[in-house]
Amino acid sequence: MIRGILFDMDGVLIDSEPVILQAAISYLSDRGVTAQPEDFIPFIGTGDRRYLCGVGQKYGLSIDFEEAKHPFFAYYEQFAINRGPMPGVHRFIANARKAGLKLALATSAMKMKAAINLKAIGLKFEDFDTVVTGDMVKRTKPNPDIYQLSALSMGLSTDECLVVEDALNGVQAGKAAHCSVCALEGTFTVTELVDAGADYVLSSLDAFEDFSSLEGFNAVLSSYEGSDDRTVFGANKILEAESVLMGEEALLAFAVEQACKARKNAYTPYSLYKVGASVVSAKTNRVYSGCNVENSSYGATICAERNAILNAIANEGAIGIKLVVVVSLDAPPAPPCAQCLQVLAEFSRPETVIHLVDVDFAEGRGGVHVMYPFSELLPHPFIFPSMR
Repeated sequence: MIRGILFDMDGVLIDSEPVILQAAISYLSDRGVTAQPEDFIPFIGTGDRRYLCGVGQKYGLSIDFEEAKHPFFAYYEQFAINRGPMPGVHRFIANARKAGLKLALATSAMKMKAAINLKAIGLKFEDFDTVVTGDMVKRTKPNPDIYQLSALSMGLSTDECLVVEDALNGVQAGKAAHCSVCALEGTFTVTELVDAGADYVLSSLDAFEDFSSLEGFNAVLSSYEGSDDRTVFGANKILEAESVLMGEEALLAFAVEQACKARKNAYTPYSLYKVGASVVSAKTNRVYSGCNVENSSYGATICAERNAILNAIANEGAIGIKLVVVVSLDAPPAPPCAQCLQVLAEFSRPETVIHLVDVDFAEGRGGVHVMYPFSELLPHPFIFPSMR
């Protein structure tokens, strides 16, 4: 049973990400560095020191944080003073107090910054049973130290505590401490938070239903478990598109057309064997095509199927493959080679359909069209253990 809640601060109690970003950019500008917002993404949730110094280091600027913190936090206070709390914060904390839950503020931020934030949202250090800040530990998130110390300070084991986080580093810290983790959307997507290990994902604390007892809180929390609607495609979990606007038959016809078109561009001066392929993304229903490209060094040759997959990934990132089309001059048409099947396995389901067609079929002159479920062509694919 969960008996304690360990609150991260930035992005959970206060939407401070725009504030800290503006303060850091202003400070670095004073030092002659023009930083970009994307520079700070790897340092979100790791503490103020790494957030500022990490970006400074990227630009070749050595920052003494003990000297920098006063002008840095002066900027921060200037931008944070009218920020206000995140939705639902005061109601959730009031319910937690009523239910008898122990509360901790557990943040990688320094105590100086935590004080500014609490003042901005109308809370005090005394509203928590314990407060652990980044300057109280040697290792900040994603290490588990802050959450372990918070639980210990309240006399609880970490498996009795729920961490409330919004950053990937914080989620990882909570799981490393063996806490349950509820992540809030905002800075990162649901998929990123779940992949980092979050047990629950909510839009904000305002989405948490009212409760007045430990039992009630745990019942509400349990109701949010298991809401991951993604489908496993090989080594990836993908949220599938709900419907195909053009219809399944039209989508297949378009995929065949695109594979046939790509085949005409195949670079095959050595074998003269042209192949075109297309894959359909499960999350967007978009069609991506490719052709085979040979090379004087035969091992550098890339097949049409892999070329289509690389095209899809270049446009969408990790994908799930809904169907595959391969067009060749053979009759019966040629299946993917073993190497292509292994690459397909990374992004396919056992029931993903492989459509093999000859050129006559692709160009509407009858021809041959055969279909195989992926599992029939490669019944035992290798998927790396941590991705299974």
